[in-house]
Amino acid sequence: MEGIVNSSLYSCTVAHTRFRPARHAFATRTFMFFLDLDEIDCICARIPLISRNRFNAYTFSDTDHIYLGHRSLRANVETFLRKSGVSEAIGRIRLLTNLRVFGYVFNPVSFFVCDDAAGEPLAMLVEVHNTFGELKPFLLTREHFERNRYRDIRDKHFYISPFSELDHQLELCLPLPGEHLNLQVINRRRDEPTPFLTASLTGRRVPLTTPRLAAYSLRFPLITIRIMAQIHWHALRLWWKGVPVHAKGEHPELQRGIVAKAGSAD
Repeated sequence: MEGIVNSSLYSCTVAHTRFRPARHAFATRTFMFFLDLDEIDCICARIPLISRNRFNAYTFSDTDHIYLGHRSLRANVETFLRKSGVSEAIGRIRLLTNLRVFGYVFNPVSFFVCDDAAGEPLAMLVEVHNTFGELKPFLLTREHFERNRYRDIRDKHFYISPFSELDHQLELCLPLPGEHLNLQVINRRRDEPTPFLTASLTGRRVPLTTPRLAAYSLRFPLITIRIMAQIHWHALRLWWKGVPVHAKGEHPELQRGIVAKAGSAD
C-alpha cells in the first residue's frame, strides 16, 4: 500500500516449553503488528480499523510503552537510547507489538528494531511487561550483533512470572525480523547448565492492509484479552502441577532496571 513501506503484520506462533520442575508446554497462533514509528499517522489514515491515541478497533497508543517525558513514542525511545550510551544518528525504528483492541492491551514483550541513519542495524530494545503494570527494557547494541542477529545473556532481575525466580538469566537470541520471524528467549538458573524454560516467537511477514487485518480480527478476535486469559490459564495449570510460586514481595532488592510508563513517572 502506497505510503506504508516498512510496516507489516506477522502471522505468528508463540511457544513455551518448561522442563523443570514439571514439564509444561504450549503453542498458540496469533498475529502481531510490525510498525515503522514514522509511518503510524499514514497507517491510521489509510486503514480505518487503526487510530493513534484514540478509541478504535485497534489503537496505537504512544503511552503504552517506555516513557521518558515525551509525547511521541519515537522521542521516548531515542531518549532511552541516548541515555544508554548510543551516540550514533538514529534512523528507522520499527516496533513488533500488539495494539490496543477496543481499548485494552497487554504486551508481554515488544521489540524495537533500530537502524542507524544509513539503514544499518544499530540496536534492539526488548521491552518486557508484567501483569503488575511494570516495564523493564533490555537493550542490545552493535556489540551484541553478529550474523544478522542480536544475542546476549542478561540477568532477569524482574518479576515476570510467579513461577520463576528473580535472579535467573535470560539468553536472548534475536535475528532481525525479515520475511520470517524467529525470536528466542532461553531461561537458565545460574547453577544449571541447561535451560529450564524456552520461549519462541516465530512467524511469517504479511502485508498490512485493511482486508488482511479484518481477516485476522475474525480469526483471532479480541487478541489482547485472549493473551491475558491464556496467561492466567497456564498459571493455573502450573500451580496444579505443583510448580513453586514466588511472591512479588519476596526479594524487592532483585527487582532492578524498571522504568516508567506514562502516568506512573515521577
